[in-house]
Amino acid sequence: MTLRHARGYSLAELVIVIVIAAILAAIAIPQFNQREIDATWYHEQVRSAVRYAQRTAVAQRRCIFVSVTATQVRLLDGGTNCVMTATAVTELTGGAVQLDAPAGVVLSPAPNNFWFNGLGQPSGATGITVGGRSIVVNAETGYVQ
Repeated sequence: MTLRHARGYSLAELVIVIVIAAILAAIAIPQFNQREIDATWYHEQVRSAVRYAQRTAVAQRRCIFVSVTATQVRLLDGGTNCVMTATAVTELTGGAVQLDAPAGVVLSPAPNNFWFNGLGQPSGATGITVGGRSIVVNAETGYVQ
């Protein structure tokens, strides 16, 4: 009489696999650096704000300035004469478009404030560096990359 061996995994094998997976997870999870996550998210927010400035300039047929400092990006109304004022551009919710950089994220601003005219054309080619990643505005088309 021949005994057949049962196929499958023993409880001990399953426990060992779970322990190994837990050790790998404990090593991998701290690799997700919150500062990098914040920098990436903020980069996307700034790029979106620059695109919003261009769309708003076209929709309202007026100049919209993008003011960049080392810690903040603001959108300001330039009116039809393209003169920068302290009047902030507002979002649909009514709040001013102002993005403050999270801790540890530094902006390298463009040499000067730049703007989009009523046709969506930028004042010139410009770039903003956000936490080591760049945002480029094409001078001819106004395309924000």
